[in-house]
Amino acid sequence: MMIKPDKPLQVGDWHYLPEQDKLVQFSADGKVAVTADLDNLSQKVANYFIVNAGRLITKDELLSDVWGIRDVSDGRVTRVIRVLRVALNDDTREPKYIETIPKRGYRFVAPVTEIMQAEQVEESEREPQVAVKVTRRSYWPAVASLAAVFTLFIGALAWWFWPSESIIIENKPIPMLRYKPLTSLDGLEFYHGVSPDERYLVYSYAKPGNESIAVLMLEDLSTNKRVQLTTEDFSSFGGTFSPDGKFIAYQKLKAGEICEINKIHYDSNDLSILSETLLANCGVSSVSSRLDWSPDGRSIVYAEIRDGEKQMTLSLLSTSTGTTEKLTVPPASSFGDYSARFSNSGDKLAFLREAAGNAQIWTLDLESRASKLLMKMSDTSPGNIDWDLSDKFILYPSTSNSLSKVDLVGNSAIVAYTDENTNELLLTKSGKVIAAVGNFSRINLRKVANKLTNPVPHDEPVFNSNRNETLIEVNPLSNGPFAVVSRRSGLPQIWLIYHDGSQRQLTDFKDRERVRGLMFSPDGKRLLVHINQHIRVYDANGSYSEILGVNGSVLGTPSWSKDGLAIYFAEVSNGAWQIVKASADNHEERVLVTSEREFYFESYAGDFVFWRDSNSKKLFIQEDGQNPREVDFELPVNQVVTRFQLTANGIYFVRLISDLTYGLFYYDIATRQIRTVIDELSVGRFSVTPDEKFIFILQNELADIDIGVLPTPISFYNEFI
Repeated sequence: MMIKPDKPLQVGDWHYLPEQDKLVQFSADGKVAVTADLDNLSQKVANYFIVNAGRLITKDELLSDVWGIRDVSDGRVTRVIRVLRVALNDDTREPKYIETIPKRGYRFVAPVTEIMQAEQVEESEREPQVAVKVTRRSYWPAVASLAAVFTLFIGALAWWFWPSESIIIENKPIPMLRYKPLTSLDGLEFYHGVSPDERYLVYSYAKPGNESIAVLMLEDLSTNKRVQLTTEDFSSFGGTFSPDGKFIAYQKLKAGEICEINKIHYDSNDLSILSETLLANCGVSSVSSRLDWSPDGRSIVYAEIRDGEKQMTLSLLSTSTGTTEKLTVPPASSFGDYSARFSNSGDKLAFLREAAGNAQIWTLDLESRASKLLMKMSDTSPGNIDWDLSDKFILYPSTSNSLSKVDLVGNSAIVAYTDENTNELLLTKSGKVIAAVGNFSRINLRKVANKLTNPVPHDEPVFNSNRNETLIEVNPLSNGPFAVVSRRSGLPQIWLIYHDGSQRQLTDFKDRERVRGLMFSPDGKRLLVHINQHIRVYDANGSYSEILGVNGSVLGTPSWSKDGLAIYFAEVSNGAWQIVKASADNHEERVLVTSEREFYFESYAGDFVFWRDSNSKKLFIQEDGQNPREVDFELPVNQVVTRFQLTANGIYFVRLISDLTYGLFYYDIATRQIRTVIDELSVGRFSVTPDEKFIFILQNELADIDIGVLPTPISFYNEFI
């Protein structure tokens, strides 16, 4: 039986070319550099795996569908599997392509996505009151990507994401729509679900003063009666109604201790709980997850970090048998998949994946298990998306105050502006948009005493105004200015703050840029700025040079060499991190330092280097003249914000200690002891002064998120595609 794909595909680190029936890899200039060494039979087996990616394939099935026979030895299959693994550079211990299911068969676990032909799109300036059609750029060859993502609740630090889009102008007006409030509690209401008859609303709620715990609330929208379904002994996330409206499924989570998918049977009259049932256990390393119930009521989809794994993946739970199936295998270089919605017909999923610090919208065919990338979103991270009623497109928050939709071939358009920030949305059966709207938090800068070195208490705001700072970096020279990222002028900009109180804007971003990190050179005169997927080097006058990845590859955490003459940065190559060293004055002078490392720091004042292994996620230190050794601390697998500051004798670092709270710690290299510096930080960002007596921190103040509805039905949006 001839079974092979008929379209160009990205298959893990390989590309499948249908016209040649080959798996290849491309060089930086787009030419074929490597062709998988497969004979005709092995290629047929590879094709069969690709078109059945994610599904368990038995040996009998391979013999029947590929060989066309059954009465032969299993050794034929085993030999071909061995050939495939060698050709694809796969490892049986940690398979990236072919996973062996003992006594059952094999599963092809590499991500398989369709590659569209590259489109040439000119970017235009945004103009008010005109419709915009967004056409995604496709890459040939496609580039693997890596970074971390915030799920919505862990993403209470919503300032981290700033939106921008490439657009084409059309002569259509974009409507302005206003949300009508459905809830108005103080604090955060989010992860909402609506009953099929649109009478009941379920949502997670974090109240002021206890924002690290979310309880499940149930509200009758016809009577405005509201009850709390769960206690504050754990957090409750992602409530979703069954198709008949009689049950609510949700995630019960206590970080590092318990993760369960539970089902509540409630009384629709007084909203009391009639019974609660455990449906399945999920990985204890999981972070908050949205759930969705299939239209036929047979399945529930949710995101989890399975025990022993490091990425968020989607799981499908059978409501009748309680069995679970892993649906997605995101690249090892991504945070993973964090939100999914069933289509109205129930045969597909639309889901969100985080890669390179940005969200991607994918679809998954539940019959074939084939997945497809629809679009990549630059510097925006919606908490949830949903299908339109006809399953022809997917609606999503494209910027803080706009909604867009993307069809199933990747064409996207802004369809409406909104009067409130839209964090996540869903569509009701009547086509109304119900969304979590508002702001999670306000973040300001404070200066506090370092209790390890400074016995004199000190805690004061750096500014006496209502601003929103998001990053802080202290100058390594005691008399040098420090840098902050602030929204005081509307767009996030980098400001230099001098010791005499004067301030100066360093950058002049014309669009909303996501600034990921800052780092001063050892002499304090230049500033490394990690923006989106590239790096800039600013001088004190605001002039800058730029470091770009080879062929558009993703760039990770940059750092200075100890002498200030070079810059280290992480770069993705063939789906894996490598450390590159570039001249600080001529960025084109580059050398490969090492592979399989996510970042690489040299201590300015000490004689050691520090890095993290991209595979094991373990941290290592190497002192001059000594062998590398693993440090005596580790970070939780669900921690997505990392910050390290190296001093002469140790390392300051943040570690996640609860769902929303970090602690600041100090690792002494000589004694190998860890000391607590600050018990709790609401934001995992800090910077220590050169004398180590003071620490600048960012303080997160809880803002307000409510649930609102756009009364305009979804049929209205069809005019704007």
